[in-house]
Amino acid sequence: MLPICGKCHAAIKSGRLVSLCYLTCSGTCGKQYHYKCADVPESLHEHLQSVPGLNWKCPECVKKCFCLDSDSLNEFLGAKFDELVGNLKDIFSNLKTELIESAERQIKDTLPECKPPVPSFSAILKNKTKPAIVIQPKNPEQDFNKTKSDIASNIDPLNANIQLEKVLSTKNGGILVGCSSVEQNSRFKLLAQEKLAETYVIREIKGVSPRVKLVGFSQAFEEAEWNDLADHMIKVNSSIFNPKSTCEILKFWPTKKKPKVYQALLQIDKTSYDRLMAAGGLFAGYDYCSAFEGLEANRCFNCNNFGHSSRVCKNKVTCPKCSCEHELRNCTSEHLKCINCVRLNEKNNSLVDTNHAVWDHCCPVYKSAFDKLKAEILSA
Repeated sequence: MLPICGKCHAAIKSGRLVSLCYLTCSGTCGKQYHYKCADVPESLHEHLQSVPGLNWKCPECVKKCFCLDSDSLNEFLGAKFDELVGNLKDIFSNLKTELIESAERQIKDTLPECKPPVPSFSAILKNKTKPAIVIQPKNPEQDFNKTKSDIASNIDPLNANIQLEKVLSTKNGGILVGCSSVEQNSRFKLLAQEKLAETYVIREIKGVSPRVKLVGFSQAFEEAEWNDLADHMIKVNSSIFNPKSTCEILKFWPTKKKPKVYQALLQIDKTSYDRLMAAGGLFAGYDYCSAFEGLEANRCFNCNNFGHSSRVCKNKVTCPKCSCEHELRNCTSEHLKCINCVRLNEKNNSLVDTNHAVWDHCCPVYKSAFDKLKAEILSA
């Protein structure tokens, strides 16, 4: 049976050159057409036959390609849009995580670490909350081994019922001895004073305790009243303190923004510190005082970097507000730019935000320095 033309419905004659007489639609209908009925110019006949992959669609199939239902089209485009948005969210989320982790690693690697070959007893105790005894020879030329030998020959821990927890060297031939309890520390100190006082200086180090700043006192307290105020806060805040808790007021002063509102700097034991920071504040009479970290990372006021003081700094003067080379008192800029974050970006080719002052507690460099300080003081 001969094929029928899809337009004129006449039979397409067979013959040796029949393939040159008609076109087959590559659309959904698959019908065959005479070249003349398909309105295809003669100049394209040869190309349609000789070029691989060159197809032709009839007018009806071409119309179907553009006659999409609007609801179906909207549904299709909406699904594709949602898929695209989801993919972009995943990409940006992963990118954000990678940037944050990269910035944290760069900050951690950038901050200086002070590791003296022979630490002082204050540096040794910086990360300890337990007390200790320091025995320092009066002769500054004496070495550590001589000091250790004298102590061993005069004080026998076993006979004195003392359990040693740490024995460390300090500068100028000194030695630091820590016992397992406060009572044993006191006993060791008495023995050392009794047998070594002629040639050694014996002192007790109470250790470093956490500090908290309380803001919200409605009245000022004189220094003579600080002990009574500390005892009162221990008694009325039983969920934070217990009878064995320690609380010492180190400073009491008005706030800058509200001079009639006062704040205090407290030094307390670690257990009470954890409870107070979890509670967020405490009561002092009828005043509720909010609790904040009472620590500040050591910052150089010359170059504004962390880890050293301005007394030993040999770097250029930089402004902590705008990062230019002048002192803060001479700064007239209204734009904030953190010099520490600028240095971090230059060194590590990172993209840390710099639009803040160096003292801003949201600064990633400050936060890293503060976290290190906090870990040192609170670790046991």
